[in-house]
Amino acid sequence: MDEQNVNKTAVTELSFKPLHKDPSEINKLIRPSVSFWQDAWYRLRKNKLGMLGIFIVLFMILFGIIAPIVMDRVFHVTYSDQTLAYAYSKPGQNGYLFGADNLGRDVLVRLAYGARISLAVGIAASLVALGIGVVYGTISGYYGGRVDTLMMRVVDIIDSVPSMLYVILLMTVLPRGLTSVFFVIGATSWLSMARLVRGEVLSLKEREFILAAKISGVKTWGIMLRHLIPNAMGPILVSMTMGIPSAIFLESNLSFLGLGISAPMASWGSMASEGIEALRNYPHMIFFPALFISLTILGFNFLGDALRDALDPRMRK
Repeated sequence: MDEQNVNKTAVTELSFKPLHKDPSEINKLIRPSVSFWQDAWYRLRKNKLGMLGIFIVLFMILFGIIAPIVMDRVFHVTYSDQTLAYAYSKPGQNGYLFGADNLGRDVLVRLAYGARISLAVGIAASLVALGIGVVYGTISGYYGGRVDTLMMRVVDIIDSVPSMLYVILLMTVLPRGLTSVFFVIGATSWLSMARLVRGEVLSLKEREFILAAKISGVKTWGIMLRHLIPNAMGPILVSMTMGIPSAIFLESNLSFLGLGISAPMASWGSMASEGIEALRNYPHMIFFPALFISLTILGFNFLGDALRDALDPRMRK
């Protein structure tokens, strides 16, 4: 088309029309301002598998807290009550919803008490690993240089031996009990946490706000506690959540080998160990403990994956 035939419209001040709007609404934002944690919770609620994981975890916690109290006060049944005449009762037989074990003890009641032990071991061991790993990784990443090299070589040496060997060795030396299980599993599970925290600190310590804190005269421990660790809390929470099922599974292996919880106390691992002997004729003795272990680990894995996505700043919109 010839440019001379194109109608050219002059743009003047009269071409614009002012938008009449209430002055009180000018400063209002289209989307309300939310904090990082509020936005993370919003995105976590949108994750269906994450919410399923939260439901499973809460159900197991409430099951471990409420069910033993109800069984004890209402039905007057505890985890050590036994009726030899009803030994190996199948599910639904003789009033046992989940059946009875080789000593006539209610499998459902022992599962409820076992939930307390297994969940307590998972959470306590993760807290121990959290404390050791965060302190170790923060010091290593912040100081860097030879200190970092030496500390990481120690981690590599410890990690070169399977953790199960450390656990078995320590459990044979320490006195049998729940406290020893907490300490042993936590003391052998901090290596991955230390590596994660070290990587986060190496990235964060080069940021401008850390330099500003140094110029302001904030001491080293103040920088670590007030700036580095809080800003790395997202990945730390995800790692801790993913470490809980690992601790539960490790405790189950120990109890299965006879090195975990002592009788008559029950954990899901010890119940599975007792049920393996009667697997062919009475599979319910191992089926229900294995089911609860699997569901709990699955719930924590769903929750950990959802937290990883929700706490990723790159996912914010």
